[in-house]
Amino acid sequence: MTHNLLKVLFVEDSEDDALLLLEALHTEYPNIFHDRVDSARTLGEALAREKWDVIICDHNLPDLDATSALRICQERCEDIPFIIVSGLISEELAASVMMNGASDTISKARIARLVPAIRRELHNKSAIHQLSDAREKINRIAYRDQLTGLPNREFLAMQVNALLNGAAPPPNLVVLAINISRFLQIQGALGIEAANITLQMIAERIQNCIGDSGLTARLGGDRFAVMLPGNLNNGAIIEKIRAIKQNSVQPLMISGHELFLNCNIGISVYPRDGRDFHELFVNAETAMRTARTEKRCNYLFFDSSMNSVDKEHLMLEHGLHRAIQEEEFLLHYQPQFDLRSGKLVGVEALLRWNSPAGLIPPAKFIPLLEETRLILPVGEWVMRKACEQNKAWQDAGLLPVPVAVNLSAIQFQQTDLIPMVRRILNETGLPARFLELEITENIAMHNEELIIATLTELRAIGVNLAIDDFGTGYSSLSYLNRFPVQKLKIDRAFVKDITDVKQECSIAKAIISLAHNLNLGIIAEGVETDIQASVLRESGCEEVQGFLYSPPMSPEKVEIFLANGAFDAENFGALIA
Repeated sequence: MTHNLLKVLFVEDSEDDALLLLEALHTEYPNIFHDRVDSARTLGEALAREKWDVIICDHNLPDLDATSALRICQERCEDIPFIIVSGLISEELAASVMMNGASDTISKARIARLVPAIRRELHNKSAIHQLSDAREKINRIAYRDQLTGLPNREFLAMQVNALLNGAAPPPNLVVLAINISRFLQIQGALGIEAANITLQMIAERIQNCIGDSGLTARLGGDRFAVMLPGNLNNGAIIEKIRAIKQNSVQPLMISGHELFLNCNIGISVYPRDGRDFHELFVNAETAMRTARTEKRCNYLFFDSSMNSVDKEHLMLEHGLHRAIQEEEFLLHYQPQFDLRSGKLVGVEALLRWNSPAGLIPPAKFIPLLEETRLILPVGEWVMRKACEQNKAWQDAGLLPVPVAVNLSAIQFQQTDLIPMVRRILNETGLPARFLELEITENIAMHNEELIIATLTELRAIGVNLAIDDFGTGYSSLSYLNRFPVQKLKIDRAFVKDITDVKQECSIAKAIISLAHNLNLGIIAEGVETDIQASVLRESGCEEVQGFLYSPPMSPEKVEIFLANGAFDAENFGALIA
C-alpha cells in the first residue's frame, strides 16, 4: 500500500457518486487530493490549475460526454490516465473510447476494478517516464560532451548538414577548428582533475565569445569546434577569433597554479572549402595544424595548398611508426669541452632519422614524435642506446665522460620515468654519474612540488641534471634555488647574438652570473665563432659545444676525441674528416 499523495480529478455531475468513488479509492490511497468538474469549461480550468495523476470520468453528463472530455484532456495533457466509470456503457462505445486513448472503462457495478486499474496505469506511467528520461539521457550522452556540457561532434555535424541540406540555396557558413596549446603538459603535471577543470573553463570562455551567434562544440581532448553563420564577413569572423584568442590567453588559476595557455584556430568556409561537415572540418583542422607550426600566426584560413603539407605530415607520421619497427633511428654525439683547458668533458646524444629517403632533419620529425607521443618509446630507446654506447667506450679504455640525453616534457611526465632510468642503468651497467639528463625549463611551468620530487629521485639514483635552452622558457627563476640540478645550458639563440668582442651580450652574461651565484655549472651551446668563444670565456662561461669545436658525429668519430681527451685545433680537420 502506498501513502503518497494521489491527485484525482472527477469528471462527474453527481457529488454523491464522486464521494462513493473516493471512498473506494481510500482503501488503497489514504492521501488523496481531489476536485470535481462537470463541464468542458471547468474541466479546462482544472487541467490548467493542477497536474493530476488520474482522471475518472462518468460517461453521460448533461453538458459533457466521456468522448469529448477525453479529447479535451488529450489536447491539454495527454499522458494523464483517463478512466471511464459509468453505470451503463455499451461494449461498442467502450471499445471506441479505448481505441481513442482512454486507459480503461469500468462499470459502476464492478467498482472493485477501479483501484487495480489506477495502480496499473500509474505503474505504466512511471515506466513510460523512466523510459523517456532514459531516452533523454541517452540523447544527452549521444549529442552532448559530458565534461563541458557543450554539443559534441555528432550534434555539430548533424546541425551543419541539416542547415546545408534544408535551405535552398544553402546558406554560407564558417567552421572553426580550435586546439588548446600545451594542454597535455597540464594534464601530465597537475593531473586529470586539474585538466578537466581547465577544459571546462576554456569551454566557457569560447562559448561566451560565440554566444548565440553560432554553435560551439567540444570534439574530445583539447579540441573544440565552432559553427558561425555565413552572413558574417571576414572582418566579423576575425573579430570572433581574436576574442577567442584574447580570452584563451588570460591566466587560469587551477589547483593554486596560474596557467597561461593559448590556442590555434583553423577556418574553413562553405562552399569554397567543403560541401558537408566532414569536408569542412577536415580542412579547418588542416588549417589549424598549419597555424600551429607557424610562429607568426595562430589562426589561418584554409588554403588548398595546405593539403600537400598535410599529406606530407601524414606520410611523415606513418614513416615514424615504420622507423621504430625497422630500426631506422641512430644517435650522433656532439662533444663538449672545457672552455679554458680544451679538455673533453662530455658528449650530448642527438637523435637522427635515417629514412629510406635519406636523413630527415630533427626539427622536422621530433615535434611530430611529441605530438604523436611516439617520443615515449623513442626516448627510452635513445637513453638505452646512449648508455650502452658510453659503457662500450669505457670498456674499451676510452676517456670516461658523461653522456647527456634530452628529456621532453612528455617523457618527464610519464609515471614510470624513475623505474625506467633505474632499469636502463642496471641493464647497461653504466654508472649513474655518467648519465646526464637535460630538461627544458618549461617542464617546471606547472606543479613545482611534483617536479622537485621527481628531480630529487633522479638525483638520488646518481644521475646528473641540467636545464637545457635556459632563458627561452617561462619558469620562475626562484625555481632554480629549489631544483636539484647541477648545470644550466645557455640557449644557442643568445650565443648567436654575439658578433663582436665589444658587444654587451647582457643575457648570456646574466645567465652565467646567475649560475655562478647558485653554484651551478654553465655550458653554452651553438658556439660557432672564435669571437663567441672569446666573449663567453671572458664572461666566465665554463663549458661549450658547437661547430667551432665539433659538429654532431658518429660514435666511431667520437672515439677519436675520447682517445685524444681534449680539443686539438691543429688536427681538428683530420679528427672529424
